[in-house]
Amino acid sequence: MFRLLIVLIVIVIILFILRSRAKSQYNNYGNFYRNLILIVVIGGIIFFLATTGKFLIPQLLNLIKVGLPFLTKLIGI
Repeated sequence: MFRLLIVLIVIVIILFILRSRAKSQYNNYGNFYRNLILIVVIGGIIFFLATTGKFLIPQLLNLIKVGLPFLTKLIGI
């Protein structure tokens, strides 16, 4: 997981460098690189959530289960 995070960070840095070069040459590739950076970041987040889902999702459901009574008392239902 840690290696994948490092690879994603390196890819995003490379795309930022390419984006800055594209902006300096007045091409329309600036938006392309911005979209590509967003796709890489969102894809990485989705991948991390999918691979750690067996740990993350049960914890979130447990927090909701514990927090729901407090929330209903706060709202007054």
